[in-house]
Amino acid sequence: GADPTTLAAYREAELIHARWAMLGTLGCLTPELLAKYAGVQFGEPVWFKAGAQIFSEGGLDYLGSANLVHAQSILAILVFQVILMGGAEAYRANGTAPGGFGEGLDSLHPGDAFDPLGLADDPDTFAELKVKEIKNGRLAMFSMFGYYVQAIVTGEGPVENWASHIADPFGVNGLSISYMAQFTPAPVAMFAASGRKAAPRSTGNATLDLYYGPDRRLWLGPNTTNVPAYLTGELPGDYGWDTAGLGADPTTLAAYREAEL
Repeated sequence: GADPTTLAAYREAELIHARWAMLGTLGCLTPELLAKYAGVQFGEPVWFKAGAQIFSEGGLDYLGSANLVHAQSILAILVFQVILMGGAEAYRANGTAPGGFGEGLDSLHPGDAFDPLGLADDPDTFAELKVKEIKNGRLAMFSMFGYYVQAIVTGEGPVENWASHIADPFGVNGLSISYMAQFTPAPVAMFAASGRKAAPRSTGNATLDLYYGPDRRLWLGPNTTNVPAYLTGELPGDYGWDTAGLGADPTTLAAYREAEL
């Protein structure tokens, strides 16, 4: 931001992205909320799956109604998108539209005909609203990033993820093995023949047996009942809890152990 021209360009890009993100988060949530809690029927309410309906035999109906927009051609959508959105963005960047409409107005906060409710009439109120807009927009951009990650990891929409978490906060969360395990290329059992030592037997020393081996003390954490097969009790401080599956790979576990010590 040291250069005023660069700062202005960054500010413009941030605000435009923030506004799209606020619209995007609302668009991602609304169909899924209506389908789950209001019984409204959509062809596909989950945001990252909805667009694929256009490739189905019947095409895509906006809001589940063929009377609104019935789309069957991705090429037609692309053409209209380029013409309508490209034209609008060109007019915004140039500061004017045909017939002089919008001439002389601010490209980011035009007001005038773009503010029919007169929200920006009072300068102090306008200044406060601009702060609220950028704050909510930044939050929306982070929210959209979260939606992307959730979609990749869980294959479900944000509303379904939220409902699952509320129903079982400790069992379904960002570190839940049921989700994190999806990043694992194969079952944990693949390490059974990888050269890992077998589970140590009892040492014969009552004190050591509290900390090593299969009969050691365990602390499994909330809603966890099973000790992962790869936690054998051979390492000091192994209490059998690895909900996120971070130690499933022997090489990774060794690296974490070294970094920890």
